[in-house]
Amino acid sequence: MEVMIALTLAACVVLLGNHLSRIAADRHRKRISATDVRSLQQTLEVLQLLQKHRGLGGQRDAEASAQRIAVADRLVQLWEDWKGDENRPAMRALWQQVRQNPVDFEPHCILIEQVLGSIHVLELRLTCQGNPQVTGICEACRALEDLGRLRGLAVRAANFETCPLNMQIQMRQLCQRLADPIGGKTLTNLIEHLERNLIDAPRISLAPAECYALITPIIDERLQGIRHSIA
Repeated sequence: MEVMIALTLAACVVLLGNHLSRIAADRHRKRISATDVRSLQQTLEVLQLLQKHRGLGGQRDAEASAQRIAVADRLVQLWEDWKGDENRPAMRALWQQVRQNPVDFEPHCILIEQVLGSIHVLELRLTCQGNPQVTGICEACRALEDLGRLRGLAVRAANFETCPLNMQIQMRQLCQRLADPIGGKTLTNLIEHLERNLIDAPRISLAPAECYALITPIIDERLQGIRHSIA
């Protein structure tokens, strides 16, 4: 009888130990998952601000300059706080180049591509941790970057009397990719407006600030939807 009791107690101890181990493992996974979700939210803010910095960099007025400086200051804080990405030092170094030359378009795009890579890694990690709501986040952000690139190019093109050919080609390609019926009438109207008054116009009738103001609300709205999906 004593042997049976001892065996039963031992089995209970083993089962309890396994149960507690599972609880500890679950808690650990949840902590990691919560940390990665916060990192993803932070990375989305970096993406948004870099896109804005690029758009503001193509404008020459004092108001845009002041906004760009405020965006840059916030980005400096985010670079300092951003943890857990092995490419972060390289991205911070490229950010210094971008900050010093805000007019340059391509360095912004290269840095944003690296940020999108970080978003992809976080998406994969969170999906493996059992967070299906993040699936497709990177794809959505890449579609958002099409809008961001269009804004950056439109702002820069609006500084000319007629749209430079290389910008025309890039913006037409972006408009073709963005011309999705699912995108809604707002986006369709925007593309038609840009084509009529900027891309194909014999004489550009939009100011850089107008181009920025036209596209920014659509980008912000879509990014807000992405953020809510993972909250």
